[in-house]
Amino acid sequence: MNLFTGLFGAFTIVLYAYLFSLKKELVFVAKRKSMFSIIAPIIVAGFISASQVFAETLDEKIRGIFAALLILSYLVNGRGMTEDRFVIHSLDNRGIKFTEIDRVVLFQDTKEKVVRINFFKRGLRGPLMKFSASIEEIASFLTKHLKEGTPIDVITQDEKS
Repeated sequence: MNLFTGLFGAFTIVLYAYLFSLKKELVFVAKRKSMFSIIAPIIVAGFISASQVFAETLDEKIRGIFAALLILSYLVNGRGMTEDRFVIHSLDNRGIKFTEIDRVVLFQDTKEKVVRINFFKRGLRGPLMKFSASIEEIASFLTKHLKEGTPIDVITQDEKS
């Protein structure tokens, strides 16, 4: 195994260790789009198959596996809320601290059984995040962890007959 393959393997292992340690920190995990979660493993399986068939050396085969693992790292869902911040992307280790949030809007859609959260920082709207937890749990968590006086707007939509 050459130096590049060893470094690539070490980078991949460190990346997964970081992603899973961040995932352990999440109190509420945001939902992902399911279509990406279905298509990406199929593409990665094709990538691994091609790398194994067309690779001439063991080194190239190992690099193909590490490259596929690198692509699969995007499926590790590291979005959500920790004790002190919103995590927008799993590779963003800073996130948005709760002390920086000006306003939070919670929207419960009873048809989809999800709670959508939008937050505002310095008047700018952050990304929409969906959670499967109840609106009461999320509102309770946010009132404890947001800075005092931060408005939390709760909007509910009931199913229409």
